[in-house]
Amino acid sequence: MAVDAILRTIKQAIWVGWKVETNWADPLVFAIYYLIRPLSSLLIVGFVFLVGRAVGSYFTPEYFAFMFIGNSFFIYVTQIMMTMSMLIHDDRSHYEVLKHIYLAPCSLSWYIIGRSLNGVLNASISLAMTLGFGVLIFQGLLGVQIPINWLAANFPLLALTLMLGVICFIGMGFILCGVNIMTSKVQFMLSDYVSGILYLFGGVVFLPAVLPSWGQAVSSVLPITYFLSCVRSSFLQQVSATVQIDLLYLVVTMIGTMILGFLIFRFAEHKARKEGLIDRKEEY
Repeated sequence: MAVDAILRTIKQAIWVGWKVETNWADPLVFAIYYLIRPLSSLLIVGFVFLVGRAVGSYFTPEYFAFMFIGNSFFIYVTQIMMTMSMLIHDDRSHYEVLKHIYLAPCSLSWYIIGRSLNGVLNASISLAMTLGFGVLIFQGLLGVQIPINWLAANFPLLALTLMLGVICFIGMGFILCGVNIMTSKVQFMLSDYVSGILYLFGGVVFLPAVLPSWGQAVSSVLPITYFLSCVRSSFLQQVSATVQIDLLYLVVTMIGTMILGFLIFRFAEHKARKEGLIDRKEEY
């Protein structure tokens, strides 16, 4: 495909994804919905910290900053996983357009990338609102000091980390698309399963060092571990050799995830074409 055709496909896929996501509510209701979901998760983590601080000395402001950043930026995982896990089901069974998209001159893979980038856009909006309201609630209303100078963050490191992390999560999303194109009844649970594993082993609210040895081994191969470590370093000014190592591992896991996601999706697409699964009707 020509570059202009690819860009046009991605652009239209982003627009379609945005219309699908927003056509059920007016802008105000939609904004509230996209704020409540991540903010409610952040509030749970925050109040766990407040309770823990009242009964133990381990819950320090630095630890709250650790939890606050990890839980906030995990939005990218949940949003991209949810968008891409439901994409095949919605287009094949709900809107019944997957067969038309597949037969169109554009590539199905580029269409999926465009839809995933809409998930990235939604996650970025949710992140901005969550950070703002989270600081307002915890630091402004509850008096919890968050030892982060937001304006002094290492923005080049943050931008690079977000780019690498988003590519990783899209690669994971392709794995989910591959699974869903061959099945019909796991799309509602698959994103929760994957997000739950990444939340537990990825160092979102506690260091992977507290996990048993086998859990630390799992954590060491997950890109989310290095993604969150680099994000925290960009805000907490921890520029050191450790950050460089984390970036290197993030790049390696990104490449591995993209290759694995592409291979699984190509295999699933070939199997779906061979067995007539792309046009399969799902009646319950």
